[in-house]
Amino acid sequence: MGKGITSMSYNFANAVTIFKDTITKQYWDVDGRTSRSDFWHYQSIAILLGFVIGFVAGLIQLPIISTLFSLALLAPGIGLYIRRVHDQGKVWWHGIIPLYNIYLACLPGDKGPNAFGDDPLGNVSDTFS
Repeated sequence: MGKGITSMSYNFANAVTIFKDTITKQYWDVDGRTSRSDFWHYQSIAILLGFVIGFVAGLIQLPIISTLFSLALLAPGIGLYIRRVHDQGKVWWHGIIPLYNIYLACLPGDKGPNAFGDDPLGNVSDTFS
């Protein structure tokens, strides 16, 4: 396994819960931090739903459905990404630099509190933050 990653587990039910909570409770929340696992759980469900909705929209020849879905996820996705960048102690604009933003999304967050809030993992020792 890669350096610093001891285990990676995926729980579909947890991913759905994180996705639901992000779009209902943190729709445009840019304050605080988001763990790496929460970020990728959200992304996995958003990609899966986007694929399914895009496929169905193509079958029924109504592409506006996938466009509306993408627009609906724009604000929570931006908010989530800003919180993810905050987890590394960086300001929001680091997330708009092409390719560097993907690199940042994959990095572990700062251990303990930083300028943007408390560690989203608390005292958990899991390195897949």
